[in-house]
Amino acid sequence: MKPCGTPGRAPGVRLLLLAALSPLLIAPCAVSGATPPPFPVLVVAVSNDTLSGDEELAVSAAWSRDVSFYRPPESVDVRVYDTASSSLVAGYTLPEDERVVSDSSTRHYRGVIASSELPLGRLLLIVTDPVSGAEARVPIDVAEPCPDYPGVQVQRYAETVFFAVAAVMLVVLGVGLGLMLRRS
Repeated sequence: MKPCGTPGRAPGVRLLLLAALSPLLIAPCAVSGATPPPFPVLVVAVSNDTLSGDEELAVSAAWSRDVSFYRPPESVDVRVYDTASSSLVAGYTLPEDERVVSDSSTRHYRGVIASSELPLGRLLLIVTDPVSGAEARVPIDVAEPCPDYPGVQVQRYAETVFFAVAAVMLVVLGVGLGLMLRRS
């Protein structure tokens, strides 16, 4: 019988195991994919950074990166934020500009934002590549809002209310249909 506290193995076994595993811990090994590839470069330009009245805002973006890392998107997303309240004003999509010749590593996007959709004040335009998440920001200033802006806002709120009511009605009708099918 063994006395209490005596190890079951010879004391040299642990030392031998540590000596056998130490080269594995010390040896350098290559790690592929340790860092992600660099983001694409997204450059944004606007027609005018100060808008007044009925001017429209022309937005163009240029995307560039080696296509072996990221697939170029067919369109880029644009979000407009009010800098005073940090609230989202509107969201748009810029399609690829077919008029500009693009090569394998560069794509161009172009679109127009109506001034009737932009409120008075300082705004921040953020263009985002939906594939990689790269983004570019441009501040714009609306010095004088378009006379149609209040009507556009009322229409936007009416659309939001309509879709909310439609979603609630779909849920209620779905539950009612489910209950009717369950009882029959």
